[in-house]
Amino acid sequence: MSIQPIAPIMPLGIINTMTPTGVEASPHVSSGDGAYKAGTDFSKFLSNALGQVNALQTKADAGSLALATGQVQDLSEVMVALEKANLSLSLTVATRDKVLDAYNQIMRMQI
Repeated sequence: MSIQPIAPIMPLGIINTMTPTGVEASPHVSSGDGAYKAGTDFSKFLSNALGQVNALQTKADAGSLALATGQVQDLSEVMVALEKANLSLSLTVATRDKVLDAYNQIMRMQI
């Protein structure tokens, strides 16, 4: 008694062929302005992100003040604003902790 293998329904062909992406094999290196540009872009990105976190915190504070004074008709809007502010601040603190941890690990490396 022998066990027969299960025959495939259809043969497997090439599922995903790799196509060239048009990226040069050896990119041209410019005069070194890339590091400066990346630094300014990162600083803009970081300041924009912190500005957005601050705006969410300000909106949540204004919403909770309006809720306390009875000016808000819909409680869900205030709760959503408070949760957005809470999540964005939690993400910011977690990111800061990871960056500080990475910095401390780099500083502990022996050369």
